[in-house]
Amino acid sequence: MLTPEELTEKLMLMPDSFYLVDLRNIREDFYALTEKDLEKNPILITGVYICYVMDGRLSEARKILELIPEEWKIIKKGCLLVNPEIRWKEFMGILEEVKGWGRSLGWIILTASRPYLLNGVNDFTRLYPFLERKKDEFMEYAGILYGKDFVNVMHKLCVAEYKYQQSDLLVAEVSVSQTVKEFDKRNEQRFLFVALYLMGKILLTQGRTVKAVSYIKGIRSFIRKNGVAEFSYNIDAAETLFALYEGDYVHVRKWMEHDAPDEFSNFNMLDLYRYMVKMRCYIVMRKYPSVVALAEKIRPLLEAGKRHMDLCEIDLLIAMSLWSAGEKELAFEALDRAVKIARRRKYYRLIADEGEVMLSLLIDWLKVRKSDAFIMRVVELTRSMAIAQPLYLKNLCKSDEAFSQMEIDMLKLLEHGKTKEEIGEYFFISVNTVKYHMKNIYSKLGAKSPNQAVWNAKVMGII
Repeated sequence: MLTPEELTEKLMLMPDSFYLVDLRNIREDFYALTEKDLEKNPILITGVYICYVMDGRLSEARKILELIPEEWKIIKKGCLLVNPEIRWKEFMGILEEVKGWGRSLGWIILTASRPYLLNGVNDFTRLYPFLERKKDEFMEYAGILYGKDFVNVMHKLCVAEYKYQQSDLLVAEVSVSQTVKEFDKRNEQRFLFVALYLMGKILLTQGRTVKAVSYIKGIRSFIRKNGVAEFSYNIDAAETLFALYEGDYVHVRKWMEHDAPDEFSNFNMLDLYRYMVKMRCYIVMRKYPSVVALAEKIRPLLEAGKRHMDLCEIDLLIAMSLWSAGEKELAFEALDRAVKIARRRKYYRLIADEGEVMLSLLIDWLKVRKSDAFIMRVVELTRSMAIAQPLYLKNLCKSDEAFSQMEIDMLKLLEHGKTKEEIGEYFFISVNTVKYHMKNIYSKLGAKSPNQAVWNAKVMGII
């Protein structure tokens, strides 16, 4: 166990060489601190506070901030800025106060190592409409948080995220590409990760191939030695998300077995992005109750922080899971909640990026719900994504359903265009027996036709 003095030394290194993930790993040492330890060195309170926040113990986090003395006001204000429950008016009030101090708060980590700038510790997607109308004001406040040297490139990245959600992909791509070199040159690893991740998402929406292994290898090469320590766990999750679009379920299963966060034994709000990826893996694995259970576990914390984008996302995942499980009415209720947020916040791509499963759900949903211009645009974008990325979220085959050699050979014959009669001749069996085997093959692959069976089998590496 580390001493109070050693813990203090660690905190003083944030965020240059000591990161949130490091703090998470020694949180028990912070929880073991006594009131006397905290009174002697108030900076330790910040460590305990952040640990409480990561654990989702928000009421305890609020209480411990009261122990910070007035002379440590700048530290307390910094903690409040990363408080997931802070209200917009209070956030802006703190920035106004800090502005008078004539210094930036560069040590504040608003991204929380996640691949988003506007949806990190807090959900700043409410700023979308003001990014262009009030650019000067945005840049002034960004300068207070991170210094004035590169607020212009930060603004470009925020605009890229906004334009991406609006599905203005050309402008988004131009904006984000301009930021990559700048962040790399300035060694701003947390924003470089955001920019590279967004670029990968844009490539996917345009139907371009983003090979997870090669693309993520490129990200790791950009995120240098220090950056890897801070971002590795979320880079791994991003790699898994890209693998889902590729249909690389070998990678998905490996991540789920060895690297996915455990929401039961070690729940951590720092893992919010990873939980979102894990829920998608659950969908592929047909573990629909697990999606709903995890989503409902994090919902109260998202509601406390008014995280509209994340609330919309978990309801989309819930809706797809319930619909896939045959619970249409419950699925429609979840989709109603998601669409209500998405319409207000203009989260077009948040829905559209879910591709074929979401498209089928939307088509079914529209049979009993009224359409409007927003919904029809979402349907159009979702259809385009389903065509561009046909492998995404395809729950093709249960891992415990093995194929016999005859079934594999039948699939190969189907691939070669053989009819049921011709397949029967190959094996000296009747057409009815072929149909029996084909029924089993369709069931295992989740297919409804010979072409779909062949496609799914090829994706899964069966043939």
